Amino acid sequence: MNRLLLLASSVVFSAVVAAPSTGWGQGKSDPLSEREKVTHVLNRFGYGHSPGTFEQVLEAGAEAWLKEQLEGGIPVNPILADYLDEFETLRLTPKECREYTTMEIPDDATAEERQARNRLRDLPKRELVRSVLLHAFLSERQAEEVLCDFWRNHFNVSFTKGGPSQNLIPDFESTVIRENLWGTFPEMLSDSATHPAMLHYLDNYLSRKPPTKQELAEVERRVRRRTGSRQRGEEAASIAAQRGLNENYARELLELHTLGVDNFYKQKDVVAVAEALTGWTADLSRNGTQGFIFKGNMHIEGNKRVLGRVIHSKTGRGKNEGEQILQLLSSHRGTADFIATKLVRYLVNDDPPSSLVAKVSKSYRKTKGSIPAMVDTIVKSKEFWARENFRAKFKTPFEFVVSALRVTGAEVESSDRIVRILESMGQPVYHCDDPTGWYDTSEAWLDPGVMALRWQFAEELAAGNVKGVRIPDSFFSNIPSDIPPLLWQHHLTRAVLPGGAGERTRAALAAVTNEYIKDRRVPDLFDLGPRLVGLLLGSPEFQQQ
Repeated sequence: MNRLLLLASSVVFSAVVAAPSTGWGQGKSDPLSEREKVTHVLNRFGYGHSPGTFEQVLEAGAEAWLKEQLEGGIPVNPILADYLDEFETLRLTPKECREYTTMEIPDDATAEERQARNRLRDLPKRELVRSVLLHAFLSERQAEEVLCDFWRNHFNVSFTKGGPSQNLIPDFESTVIRENLWGTFPEMLSDSATHPAMLHYLDNYLSRKPPTKQELAEVERRVRRRTGSRQRGEEAASIAAQRGLNENYARELLELHTLGVDNFYKQKDVVAVAEALTGWTADLSRNGTQGFIFKGNMHIEGNKRVLGRVIHSKTGRGKNEGEQILQLLSSHRGTADFIATKLVRYLVNDDPPSSLVAKVSKSYRKTKGSIPAMVDTIVKSKEFWARENFRAKFKTPFEFVVSALRVTGAEVESSDRIVRILESMGQPVYHCDDPTGWYDTSEAWLDPGVMALRWQFAEELAAGNVKGVRIPDSFFSNIPSDIPPLLWQHHLTRAVLPGGAGERTRAALAAVTNEYIKDRRVPDLFDLGPRLVGLLLGSPEFQQQ
């Protein structure tokens, strides 16, 4: 960082965690002002405002903006549409994507040809990651993007799994997350449970009934006959004996997708669910469909008892057992409470108000898991609009980077550098190896090392040093040309933090401005302005959500 930003950051650092969330000059019980309401909705149901939109929303009213967002009908941003049209793989099926990811490289290929082929192999993954980023940055359907992020983490799958994940996850984003966003939780749960990306990620595609002694003997005979080696036959039978029930998906289905950790279920329930889901697999062979299939010869027959209920097994109808499990879980009160808690934590407060959780859980049960109904319950609640929940959350790296791009009206010619920045901050899109997905609470991201990366990004973005990204001159030229430099910070603060800045941030801005004026007889807005913007983007208030 340069000397001026170091001066400012030393002033601001101690305020990042402790910065008040009650609003500047307001009491804890005072209602939110109209400007604060707009700030609140744009940061909870959006990734912040873009130049000009804050005043537009203020004129229409925060509630009216929310209503429009949640009712749909907002046209697609043509700039976003143009970007997405350039992506070759987003609309391909998993089988079609596989043609990219398994592309062969000839032995006599040149270094340049090998590099080009490798980039094509990686294309489905790269285009999906960039499309998620561009949707969040450019879409006018901001509530949709925020909710996509929530469900993307709830039903986490990851490219870190390797193998066929590159050709499976793009379709997962489209058919599981986006297509179910305004539907019901049971529908999204069912689609996730039968999607090959989830079955592969959590290994259910391998889960099967253990082989019988006769089957193992047949494996040994077949290998001995083919190889002429008794030892090879015994080794093959030993390997086959290790194949059997896999509990990974069953455990995460109960723990992360529906009931929550250690809620209502025991280990015997995990085993029973895993047995019911044997045979739920995917055709991932070289010439396979890359889609879901049920294989009866992998299924463990017989009735199962789950959460005190008998799941009846009928010969030839093993797939129905898994469907019974999903229906049982999605209609369980524990699932309603768990999903309600997560939604309220995500949209309202890291410490979700129990009163609102109860309302959202009731809405889930009443509407059979309607996602719009649950969201509507939140936005119409007194808890959502309470001052104690204003600026009460802390932005994840993804939220911080996207909101910085939006608030400055950044022009993005290439998103490659942004993708790498998110990687350095610890939140690369669709690369969370842990089935929990990325955490959205402040304690997961309040780390001095990560904060240093945020300040570095803020300074580089403001100074025009992020490759492929620039803040247009119009962002600064809106400042009146006839005002003294000490007032520039006021106009830039209104542009970046229309909900208000705290005393420490204002003091840091003044310190940078005064230091700059001392060094130069003729201050230059296009020189000092980016420095002030870098400080504002790195301020505690901008980190708050």
